[in-house]
Amino acid sequence: MVGAEVAALVAGTVPAMRRRGRYRPPGGQEVGDLAELADALARGDAEDAVRVGGRLGLASDTVGGALVLRSDPDTERAWLVAVLRPGVVPGVVVEVPHPNADLDTEAVGLGVWRRCPGALYLQAGAHRAAGASPDACERGDFPADVAARADTPFARVAAGLVARGLPQLQLHGFADREGVDVVLSPGASAGGPLLAAVAERLAATGERVGVGEDPRWTDLLGRRNVQGLAAAERATAFVHLELSRSLRRDAGRREAVADALARAVDDLEASGGISWR
Repeated sequence: MVGAEVAALVAGTVPAMRRRGRYRPPGGQEVGDLAELADALARGDAEDAVRVGGRLGLASDTVGGALVLRSDPDTERAWLVAVLRPGVVPGVVVEVPHPNADLDTEAVGLGVWRRCPGALYLQAGAHRAAGASPDACERGDFPADVAARADTPFARVAAGLVARGLPQLQLHGFADREGVDVVLSPGASAGGPLLAAVAERLAATGERVGVGEDPRWTDLLGRRNVQGLAAAERATAFVHLELSRSLRRDAGRREAVADALARAVDDLEASGGISWR
């Protein structure tokens, strides 16, 4: 299967992303290096990405025609994972902000990446609770929660990609609730063609898709999501997806959802809304 080696390598890092894992925010020159990394990824420049990634402690592996950059989850610089196709300028970013915490979201994200030749995959490098004090309770108190903290490496790289106009598909998970399998939202950004295409393709899979204001899922709309806020500021597309636990634990349903998301991206590419070269 195309992308199987990549999926195995990336997914293999996730179990080590533990709640009590080590983590520190970047500082000093590391912040500038993250901006350089975002620029290299946005250009599909694998050589530059490896060079800058090395300064950030990212290991690099070329497998299955892709470059995988990944931090060591057992170190305090447990920062991010990125997968790109060398020489391909990406047209969309597939994001997994809470690996291990939101079980199997990386499997869906990698499934989308595998099906989209112009997708860039971006994943957090630590559990969302890593590096937090034992009494942390507000999301902003968790330094590795990339959807809540703009100072995380994931958020900094995502912001750099958004500044270049790249749309984002971001995957989350929730515990099963009655009457809904997927909650779909533009976060703080405005809806648009990508959101509409995703909603249509997901509905065709048979999953029960929740959209708009509803007391059953208002807390899952991601209105304060950092990447969504950056997208709103730049007027770029942001699609926030919450997937039920039952869906995420079913390999067949994961693959069907990944296929639907990839087809939604294809729909926009065909209409000229997304392009890559």
